[in-house]
Amino acid sequence: MRIGELAKRGGVSVQAIRFYERRRLMRTPRRTAAGYRIYSEAELEIVTVIKKMQRFGFKLAEIRRVLQLWILPSDTGAPSPYHQGSQECLREGLKLGEKKLESMNQQIRSAIQIRDELEEVLRQFRAALNARPPQKAQSDRPKSSRSAALAAS
Repeated sequence: MRIGELAKRGGVSVQAIRFYERRRLMRTPRRTAAGYRIYSEAELEIVTVIKKMQRFGFKLAEIRRVLQLWILPSDTGAPSPYHQGSQECLREGLKLGEKKLESMNQQIRSAIQIRDELEEVLRQFRAALNARPPQKAQSDRPKSSRSAALAAS
């Protein structure tokens, strides 16, 4: 498939595919005689993994590391030292995933603390508003003797 079809099927832009290639998240694609990039279903799977990992909050370097465990050559060009599904590969993937999960849990705890602090401030505002006597409207205020005399004449 060509780059446009890969982008469409992967739910990303053509520019995103080119960006992934520049950042070495994808293999360099084969090219036709006319110079068009040609992709396989394996590249579609890579795009799907990249999108999912970005949604999970992984940085591009972390995504590249995970992809290198299964698919991509290392930064030095050496093939992956792991075989997909091997114990070493699974342990490394588990370690990376657990680290990300702990980071996400810490962010959640921080967000909950900030939310609780904001709720307390809002509770104090509501209490202050409810404790004040309502201000009288302009027509409810007593008139000065001068304005009362003007009104009577």
